[in-house]
Amino acid sequence: MRLTSFTDFGLRMLMRMASTPGRGYSTSELAEEFQLSRNHLSKIMQRLSRAGVIETRRGGGGGAVLARPPEELRLGALVEILEDGQALVACFEPGEKAARSKSAVA
Repeated sequence: MRLTSFTDFGLRMLMRMASTPGRGYSTSELAEEFQLSRNHLSKIMQRLSRAGVIETRRGGGGGAVLARPPEELRLGALVEILEDGQALVACFEPGEKAARSKSAVA
C-alpha cells in the first residue's frame, strides 16, 4: 500500500501536534517546518477539521489543536479520512476481483 503525499503530510502534522497537545499550531509554522506550501497544508487542515480530528481557532493564541487526546486517535481511521475515496489496497478497487480471477486462471 502506498500513501499519498497528502496523507503523509497529514500524519506528520498530527504527530507534531500530538507531541505537545493543547498547543496551537499555525498553518505557516507547520508549512515552514515541513517545507510545504501553506495552501496544501490548509487543505489538509480543513479535511481534518471537518472530520473532528483537529479544531482551528482564529486570532492571537489561535491555530490548530487536536480535538481529542492523542491516545484516542487511531492510525487506520486517520488514513481513511486523509485518503478519502482512495482504495486502501488494490482488492478494494471496483472490478479488481474479477481482473485478478481472470489473470490467476490464465
